[in-house]
Amino acid sequence: MILRGSGESTRSLAARAALAGVRTLAHADGGGVLYVHERADRRLVASLVDQGLDRLGVCNRLNLLLVDRTIWDEVVPVVVDQLAAHEPKIAALLPPHEHALGYEWALSGDREATVTIAPVDGELDAAATANRETSGLAATIVTEDGDTARRFLGAYAGTGAFWNASTRLLDGFKLLGVPETGINIDRVPGPRGPVTFRDLYLRQYVTVPAR
Repeated sequence: MILRGSGESTRSLAARAALAGVRTLAHADGGGVLYVHERADRRLVASLVDQGLDRLGVCNRLNLLLVDRTIWDEVVPVVVDQLAAHEPKIAALLPPHEHALGYEWALSGDREATVTIAPVDGELDAAATANRETSGLAATIVTEDGDTARRFLGAYAGTGAFWNASTRLLDGFKLLGVPETGINIDRVPGPRGPVTFRDLYLRQYVTVPAR
């Protein structure tokens, strides 16, 4: 059974199905991660922030922004201003955080749109944070350094791993060109990623720049 939906309703249905012995593919949580490496193109960072927030009610929107500690003071004020200028306005949640880094505003009672911003110490710390703190839906690294990108992509265990591309690409139509019945983030059994009418396979999607 493929459960289409999000939040508490999907989790509740998955739990009821499990009690009845029915295997489900359920996607209850989401939120994309954007990691800004010190060698990131700053204009691309701004563009990917905008792309990640073009629709707020979707699971692959920007939810957690990780910034290298070495460029924190340069990048974060610019992004905070960008979020404030967004329509509707997006609240920047800065350290010290009173919530888990993977906190999803869409699941909160007040429904205030937010982006959590946190510092990290390099690409491996960023990948580990995304693996540990989020649902494992999708994460992007923004960098002009290929070796750094490959280390991040190799360490991130989520469904969609992106290099200089928006997590909004983790969508059946955008990524595969076919209708999507849901996105599954279970480790096993699969599929992992967009669930379409044509495939039921374990897979991870990795997107890199064109050469």
